[in-house]
Amino acid sequence: MSIYAFKVFDEVVTSGSFAKAAENLNLSASAVSHNIRALEDDFGFSLFVRNRAGAVLTEEGKKLLPYIRTLIAARDNVDQLVSMINNHNVGTVRIAMYSSVAYNWFVKILISFRKKYPGIDVVLFQGNYVKVMEWLENKEVDMAFTTDALAEGTNFKPLKKDPIICVTDMEYVPRNKFSVTVSDLKAASLIINRECAAYDARDFIEKNELDFDTYYDTVEHQTLFAMVKEGMGLCLCPELVASDAPGDVKKYSILGSPSRVIGLTYADPSAISPAARLLTEEIEAYVKSI
Repeated sequence: MSIYAFKVFDEVVTSGSFAKAAENLNLSASAVSHNIRALEDDFGFSLFVRNRAGAVLTEEGKKLLPYIRTLIAARDNVDQLVSMINNHNVGTVRIAMYSSVAYNWFVKILISFRKKYPGIDVVLFQGNYVKVMEWLENKEVDMAFTTDALAEGTNFKPLKKDPIICVTDMEYVPRNKFSVTVSDLKAASLIINRECAAYDARDFIEKNELDFDTYYDTVEHQTLFAMVKEGMGLCLCPELVASDAPGDVKKYSILGSPSRVIGLTYADPSAISPAARLLTEEIEAYVKSI
């Protein structure tokens, strides 16, 4: 049983079919089948169920997947470390994040990182909160931008506090003229993203017993900002997310300063690759500069 066979297994899982895996690995379909069959013979059970739609993991395959990915990552880490000892910075880092981090931070980070380390490939996974944590748990990524509320109980490395603010239409003015209070929020129709309510602003919402009209419960913040613009309510969201709001809405701080903390979480904190450590250093340097 070889690391290469494990990599073929992982590619079949990722691509969803033997044919697609063969194409991605530049192998023949029979070579892919041979590697999977060899693993199945060694293990004594089937790893995939094949159908017209492709290949689906068996229950036994699902149990093995995170361990196989750990073995692949460990071998890659050895290869990267050897290259770096020989003064060759090479490797691959798979990192997951939310849209707000990707738009506002990561593009700049990536440009700088590629200039310094052209031999390191960075693979970006972009998704919502639940998807990012799923990628981490399944070890499909090496690391991810997460938040303190979402990453409770994990190896969370805090980077920056991100205030929860209030986005309003152009006509709105809070009672004290400068910041929105809990009384202001209770007197208004409130709009919030589902994930912000469940994670980022959860403690603030529960502590102050704020109610949200479920009719306004949606996923896309641009939809929320359009609703705010038309006077349909006030929107609570992280400041980083609100940086993408159109110019025809206003932004106010909230009295009490609710916030989330953006940070990094690793799929396996005991085996962070050299390339991932270099990317972490680049991320930390960027965040300190803003």
